[in-house]
Amino acid sequence: MDAPVLPMPAPLCLVNNKDGALSLDPAALAVLQGVAEPLVVVAIAGPYRTGKSFLMNRLAQKRTGFPLGPTVQAQTKGIWMWCLPHPRRPGVTLVLLDTEGLGDPNKGDSHNDAWIFTLALLLSSTLVYNSIGTIDQKALEHLELVTRLSELIRVRDGDKDSSDSTEKEDEAEDTEFTRFFPGFVWVVRDFTLELRVGERPISEDEYLEQALQLKHGHGRKVQNYNGTRLCLRNYFPTRKCFVLPPPLATEEHGSLEELPEAALAPRFLQQAARFCDYVLGSTWPKVLPDGGAVTGRALCTLLCSYVEAINSGRLPCLEGAAAAMMAKENAAAVTAALEAYARGMRGLSLPTESAQLSASHGEHLREALAVFQRRSFRDRDQEYQRRLMEQVSTEYSRLQEENEAASQRRCRALLAELARPLDTNLARGTYAQPGGYHAYEAERQQLLEGYQEAEGKGPKAEEVLDEFLAGRRAEAEAVLKADNALSEAEKQLEDQKQQAQLLEQQQKATAERERQLEALLADERSSYEQNLQALEAKMQAEAASTQRELQRVLDAKLREHSELLQRGFGERAALMEQELAALRREMNNSSKQELAANACDAVRAACDLASVVRLTRALRGTAV
Repeated sequence: MDAPVLPMPAPLCLVNNKDGALSLDPAALAVLQGVAEPLVVVAIAGPYRTGKSFLMNRLAQKRTGFPLGPTVQAQTKGIWMWCLPHPRRPGVTLVLLDTEGLGDPNKGDSHNDAWIFTLALLLSSTLVYNSIGTIDQKALEHLELVTRLSELIRVRDGDKDSSDSTEKEDEAEDTEFTRFFPGFVWVVRDFTLELRVGERPISEDEYLEQALQLKHGHGRKVQNYNGTRLCLRNYFPTRKCFVLPPPLATEEHGSLEELPEAALAPRFLQQAARFCDYVLGSTWPKVLPDGGAVTGRALCTLLCSYVEAINSGRLPCLEGAAAAMMAKENAAAVTAALEAYARGMRGLSLPTESAQLSASHGEHLREALAVFQRRSFRDRDQEYQRRLMEQVSTEYSRLQEENEAASQRRCRALLAELARPLDTNLARGTYAQPGGYHAYEAERQQLLEGYQEAEGKGPKAEEVLDEFLAGRRAEAEAVLKADNALSEAEKQLEDQKQQAQLLEQQQKATAERERQLEALLADERSSYEQNLQALEAKMQAEAASTQRELQRVLDAKLREHSELLQRGFGERAALMEQELAALRREMNNSSKQELAANACDAVRAACDLASVVRLTRALRGTAV
């Protein structure tokens, strides 16, 4: 099993933003690499000096952690990370990402704002946007970065520039972004207005939706007005809003972390608690568009890919980064699974009986497949699982050869030890006298009985004994011929007994090889059955995850479609209907493809097993 992440007492800088270049901190990457669990990743962004770090510390259930400052100078540069056990979900790690403030005048490079914001968005499963005052046109202008996302990232290699795209292609891009983008939570700080529309009280979520309402028309002003609103509505699968009153009832100064809870306004604390409860309770682990849960190792690989692309002047490619990450993780999954198998098999003391080796192989193959399934991502062509099975088969064959060699050494050494009295008497000429053959034969039978009673001989016991007896055939004949006390008839009878014994031992050796071939066939059959069962279970789980993710996107688009119709945006709703139809087709095709893949794998496994049967029969014929 992978070790859980070590306790992380304080945040670390994950992404450095210095002199217009992004770099990754090795210490923070090492922590992230060590997290083998699924991640809930919560990132926060927003204008500088708006209290983002305070909210992140509350999510961490700590008074201090991310730096808070009482001055107008921004405290956070780049992206800071804090990994903690999730307080509500066992086996899940909570990753908090605090980003430097947008619009810091001391930074002087708004382009870096865009990349920091983009990284926070791509890494998170929930993105919190923190602002001051109200959600008005000015607040939305701070979020104009959202409208530039299509210029900063591309879903797949070969996607053309958004400036050349049609409105229909823009709608398709919206769907693609929705699959990769997190849920969106807007926190409005120092909010002092009443939540009302006319005389009707409204909720915080209704307040956000009112602020994101679109204007009718096609002019430039309307397009500018609608731009950020459309992106927020179309890109993010879920939207949530919280409004927090000023934290202090008076003009008391000082850092919020330095003030006692009693000094903070009760309504502020209540709203902050509601925010934390929602984020911790509603944010699910980060997944890929096909539903695969992202671990710390996987997120680390994605981050490195994104930053490398940004620093080299290329646009981060979402599908390309995901594919590279999956290939790396699947290769690592094969290595980890093979190590688990080899580690388990190393516990055997050789030589051992074939049945024990076979049982251990089955047990540790199951363990290896479990390790692989736990760590691997979408292995669509089963390339990596086949690679694992081939390597396990190779390792098992090597162990069988080692076991056979150890068995031969053990049995030959045992026979040499048991034959020592016989060899001593032969050297002394003890049997070269009348009645010597019966004495020789009694000594040899005692040797055979001692050999049969000995334990731990392994799979070559009968074969080595056959070899031993055949090697002693001339010796026995010489002793028999030299015994003048026996008549010729008696000598012929004893010679026939020797031949019968040799034939019987040959048959035992052949039967032993037969049993081993049968066991090999059974092992192969069991291996393929285990492989097929693991494969089917994995594919069914992945199919369910894919369906859940597609349903999540479909639900978001259905909500948006309904609202467009209610607000009179029939033309845009009609474009979205095509998008919805495409999503439904994809859900249907995805389900059918998974079933077809299962069927194909069953046929492939059956064909492979048939090959094993033919091979085993051929080997059996050779052995006989």
